[in-house]
Amino acid sequence: MGDSNPSILETRRDQILPHLDTTDVERARRFGEVRCFAVGEALAEVGKVGVGLAIILSGQVDVYRYEAHGERQHFYTYGPGSFLGELAQLAGRPSFGDAVASEPVKALVFSPDRMRALLIAEAELGERLMRALILRRTQMLQDGVGGPVIVGRTENPNVLRLEGFLARNGTPRMRLDPDNDPEQRR
Repeated sequence: MGDSNPSILETRRDQILPHLDTTDVERARRFGEVRCFAVGEALAEVGKVGVGLAIILSGQVDVYRYEAHGERQHFYTYGPGSFLGELAQLAGRPSFGDAVASEPVKALVFSPDRMRALLIAEAELGERLMRALILRRTQMLQDGVGGPVIVGRTENPNVLRLEGFLARNGTPRMRLDPDNDPEQRR
């Protein structure tokens, strides 16, 4: 039985997870800083401002998302040529997930201001990277993962108002209804 509403990751995988070739990396190199990360070292942690956006040069990085009850779930593994980051990091905001080196990693890291300079100076590459960031945010909104967890009943006007505000601002969010979620009843 097929899913009538496939995820963005399924339909636009090459755009949401672009692979950058040697030429792309060389075009981006003047805007970033090469950094090394040991096994277990975080490139991003949920709720904290991370090192920035990164192109993985060598090694692997595991990315984890959190579901509404706080359980960490493996989402994706990035390898060489992968672009790691989320739209919030472009603005220097805290991460919505964890990114941890699963083996020694060498990465080209971009602070928010250097990433913005790359997006402007290298228009074609910048367009692909920006598209990936936007689609990743859209995927989070579609999946209802990341961002604040709202605990409240669906019909509560304050819950609806808060969800509407977050939706208008493109902020991923999760909601737990105490009527349907035994862990939230108190």
